[in-house]
Amino acid sequence: MPYRSELLRVAAGDVDRIDAERDYVRLHVGDRSYLLLQTVSGLEARLDPAMFIRLHRSTILRKDRIVGLRHDGLGVWSAELADGSAVRIGRTYLSKAKAMAGR
Repeated sequence: MPYRSELLRVAAGDVDRIDAERDYVRLHVGDRSYLLLQTVSGLEARLDPAMFIRLHRSTILRKDRIVGLRHDGLGVWSAELADGSAVRIGRTYLSKAKAMAGR
Protein backbone atom coordinates (compact mmCIF):
# COMPACT_ATOMS: atom_id res chain seq x y z
CA MET A 1 0.00 0.00 0.00
CA PRO A 2 1.56 3.34 -1.01
CA TYR A 3 1.87 6.16 1.48
CA ARG A 4 1.79 9.87 0.84
CA SER A 5 5.26 10.35 2.26
CA GLU A 6 6.78 7.50 0.26
CA LEU A 7 10.00 8.34 -1.58
CA LEU A 8 10.73 6.29 -4.69
CA ARG A 9 13.43 6.52 -7.31
CA VAL A 10 12.02 6.04 -10.81
CA ALA A 11 14.41 5.71 -13.75
CA ALA A 12 13.59 8.11 -16.59
CA GLY A 13 13.66 5.20 -19.03
CA ASP A 14 10.79 3.57 -17.13
CA VAL A 15 8.47 6.59 -17.54
CA ASP A 16 6.03 6.23 -20.45
CA ARG A 17 4.14 9.49 -20.16
CA ILE A 18 3.95 12.63 -18.03
CA ASP A 19 0.71 14.59 -17.63
CA ALA A 20 0.18 17.93 -15.89
CA GLU A 21 -2.38 18.10 -13.09
CA ARG A 22 -2.45 21.72 -11.88
CA ASP A 23 0.78 22.28 -9.89
CA TYR A 24 1.62 18.57 -10.05
CA VAL A 25 2.72 16.10 -12.68
CA ARG A 26 1.62 12.49 -12.97
CA LEU A 27 4.30 10.03 -14.06
CA HIS A 28 2.88 6.98 -15.84
CA VAL A 29 5.19 4.02 -15.31
CA GLY A 30 3.80 0.81 -16.77
CA ASP A 31 0.48 0.14 -15.05
CA ARG A 32 1.26 2.47 -12.12
CA SER A 33 1.28 6.24 -11.79
CA TYR A 34 2.90 8.64 -9.35
CA LEU A 35 1.98 12.21 -8.48
CA LEU A 36 4.80 14.74 -7.94
CA LEU A 37 4.72 18.33 -6.80
CA GLN A 38 6.52 19.67 -9.88
CA THR A 39 5.63 21.67 -12.97
CA VAL A 40 5.74 20.15 -16.44
CA SER A 41 8.23 22.79 -17.57
CA GLY A 42 10.49 22.16 -14.60
CA LEU A 43 10.50 18.42 -15.21
CA GLU A 44 10.94 18.84 -18.97
CA ALA A 45 14.15 20.81 -18.36
CA ARG A 46 15.57 17.82 -16.46
CA LEU A 47 14.65 15.17 -19.07
CA ASP A 48 16.83 13.97 -21.95
CA PRO A 49 15.38 15.50 -25.17
CA ALA A 50 16.69 12.49 -27.10
CA MET A 51 14.33 10.28 -25.07
CA PHE A 52 11.29 12.52 -24.39
CA ILE A 53 9.21 14.99 -26.38
CA ARG A 54 6.64 17.50 -25.20
CA LEU A 55 3.59 17.31 -27.45
CA HIS A 56 1.16 19.51 -25.55
CA ARG A 57 1.39 22.07 -22.77
CA SER A 58 0.27 19.34 -20.40
CA THR A 59 1.85 16.20 -21.93
CA ILE A 60 5.35 14.78 -22.36
CA LEU A 61 5.84 11.36 -23.97
CA ARG A 62 8.72 8.95 -24.24
CA LYS A 63 9.59 9.00 -27.93
CA ASP A 64 9.78 5.24 -28.38
CA ARG A 65 6.12 4.96 -27.33
CA ILE A 66 5.04 6.95 -30.42
CA VAL A 67 4.32 4.79 -33.47
CA GLY A 68 3.06 7.50 -35.82
CA LEU A 69 1.45 10.87 -36.38
CA ARG A 70 -2.08 11.32 -37.69
CA HIS A 71 -3.69 14.38 -39.27
CA ASP A 72 -7.25 14.62 -37.96
CA GLY A 73 -8.27 17.51 -40.23
CA LEU A 74 -8.54 21.26 -39.74
CA GLY A 75 -4.91 21.48 -38.62
CA VAL A 76 -5.36 19.03 -35.74
CA TRP A 77 -2.66 16.37 -35.33
CA SER A 78 -2.37 13.43 -32.94
CA ALA A 79 0.44 11.10 -31.94
CA GLU A 80 -0.53 7.44 -32.10
CA LEU A 81 0.93 5.41 -29.26
CA ALA A 82 2.06 1.79 -29.09
CA ASP A 83 -0.85 0.93 -26.77
CA GLY A 84 -3.40 2.05 -29.40
CA SER A 85 -4.27 5.35 -27.75
CA ALA A 86 -3.69 8.81 -29.22
CA VAL A 87 -2.50 12.12 -27.78
CA ARG A 88 -3.41 15.42 -29.38
CA ILE A 89 -0.43 17.52 -30.41
CA GLY A 90 -0.58 21.20 -29.49
CA ARG A 91 0.09 23.74 -32.26
CA THR A 92 3.14 25.05 -30.41
CA TYR A 93 4.73 21.58 -30.43
CA LEU A 94 3.69 20.37 -33.90
CA SER A 95 6.88 21.39 -35.72
CA LYS A 96 8.99 19.52 -33.14
CA ALA A 97 6.80 16.43 -33.53
CA LYS A 98 7.05 16.53 -37.34
CA ALA A 99 10.84 16.97 -37.13
CA MET A 100 11.04 13.90 -34.87
CA ALA A 101 9.07 11.94 -37.49
CA GLY A 102 11.38 13.16 -40.25
CA ARG A 103 8.84 15.40 -41.99
